[in-house]
Amino acid sequence: MPRRVSLPPELMAEPFAVAFGRSLGLTRRRLQGPDLSAPFRGVRAAGPPPITALERSRSYAERMAPTHLISHHTAALLHGLPLPGWLAADPRIHVTVPAGTRAPQMNGVVGHELRHELLHAEFVDGIPVTSPLQTWIDLGTVLPLGALVAVADHLCGGERPNFVPDDLRRALLPLAGRRGVKRLREAASLARARVESPKETQTRLLLVDAGLPEPIVNYVITDAEGAFLARVDLAWLQHRACVEYEGDGHRTDRAQFRTDITRRERLEDHGWRVIRVSDDDLQNGGEEFLRRVRATLQARER
Repeated sequence: MPRRVSLPPELMAEPFAVAFGRSLGLTRRRLQGPDLSAPFRGVRAAGPPPITALERSRSYAERMAPTHLISHHTAALLHGLPLPGWLAADPRIHVTVPAGTRAPQMNGVVGHELRHELLHAEFVDGIPVTSPLQTWIDLGTVLPLGALVAVADHLCGGERPNFVPDDLRRALLPLAGRRGVKRLREAASLARARVESPKETQTRLLLVDAGLPEPIVNYVITDAEGAFLARVDLAWLQHRACVEYEGDGHRTDRAQFRTDITRRERLEDHGWRVIRVSDDDLQNGGEEFLRRVRATLQARER
């Protein structure tokens, strides 16, 4: 059996176009070797097929035209936007091209068209993708309302966000009549600044949908002298009540667990009622959690 020709070093670390491999002297037979995977037509990679969205996007970028962009949920994953598990698990690559040009048609790729003036490119690890704001707009035809709000909150989250909810609303003004824009407008109206996690979004929307007063997001509580006590996830100032979401880290990290106890007692010493909520509390409509919140707010009103 003839010895397999070694790959040139420059082809070992990254996916490469078949045409580039041929230019380096690789034969058609060698490009079909069992040590190479073919993630897309005209692309090869050393080793097994790429798995993550970043790996698949990097592979596809080897054959992507300069005017094409990775988009939709693939771009959302590259930007780190929160997506429901069922969509994050979809392995297909979404690609958007200027309207009037031919969108890609091949296994594992979903093509879209968009007006050229709306195609704003950014680069993630050297891969051209639609901007975070355009990506959110594209998801308007795919995601349910709550998930769209979670993405909008993420765009407006953090201490120094790139967007505020008004930016989202303005971006939708020229899109009247576009599919999904009505849901996007509703999501923009529900978006809030400084939200730190999708679970905070889910909790807030659950409360509002139940007809309860909307709490303030990530409110900083101070004592009578103005000294910092805590920043809580959701707060009702007039009731001196707040909600704190407890992720798994709060349960499994002993230091965090102790800190949470001290923090809660300090808040209650200053007249605040702390309502803790976990992921289990949010399932099946969150009935028991909503009952606790209603009881707390009603008692505090009295």
